[in-house]
Amino acid sequence: MKKIIKEFLVSAVLFFSVLCLTLQVDWMKMFHLTPTIVGDKLSEWVWDLTYMGLHEVKSDNVRLPVDTLVNEMCKANGIDTASIHVVVSRNSEVNAYATVGRHIIVNTGLIEKMDNEAQLCAVIAHEMAHLELGHIESGIRQKAVFQVLLILLTGNGNADGLINFTSEMISNSITRGKEDQADEQGARYLYAMHLDPMEMANTLESFESYGILSYLTDHADSKERAERIRKMHFGKNTTYRSILSPESWESLKGERKGSAANK
Repeated sequence: MKKIIKEFLVSAVLFFSVLCLTLQVDWMKMFHLTPTIVGDKLSEWVWDLTYMGLHEVKSDNVRLPVDTLVNEMCKANGIDTASIHVVVSRNSEVNAYATVGRHIIVNTGLIEKMDNEAQLCAVIAHEMAHLELGHIESGIRQKAVFQVLLILLTGNGNADGLINFTSEMISNSITRGKEDQADEQGARYLYAMHLDPMEMANTLESFESYGILSYLTDHADSKERAERIRKMHFGKNTTYRSILSPESWESLKGERKGSAANK
């Protein structure tokens, strides 16, 4: 028993000694890497693993209307459309989130709960704001080297573990202040599209009523955040519009139900 304990203590001391020594080395300088290169490579790796766990919906009645909404949002706000990648995943969980590589994942379960296209745009706008404000990539890059070192030292390259760890890093890096910024910037995105920015507040309140916790509601009381949006000042006498036809919207919302019925 004493021998086992001794071996364990020796192994632990060696591990943490190597870890401490490793952290003292300027690996970025040694290999002539920049934070951007490390972050981009890690993002590509994590995204490839993440995508493997998704069930992307590629049918035209989902892809075309979502692409239309995203394109309109980018065009109205001076964002490069080609830089934003929105993936609709067949998942009953009411959730959407931004992740590495400027990707936004929207679950079909969330689309089904939205009352109108402006509310869906509010969700996408919130996540797009996180990307545009640098909230996602900065959170990843701050811990990228340490994460890679842990994998190298422990040999733990498990895909699910890496995805969960990365998701935790993203979630933990989104502070209350960043959530408020994304809410407000997202509301501005809606207004620029000639969609009612108050749908951002309505969406936050609807998440509250569903009892849903997601990246939209993890870090602050949604009612308080909705009140902040309602206090924002936008132009008066603004005429808001619809982007999708009623038929396209209903077809988009009905995708999950239709798919379930066909199984």
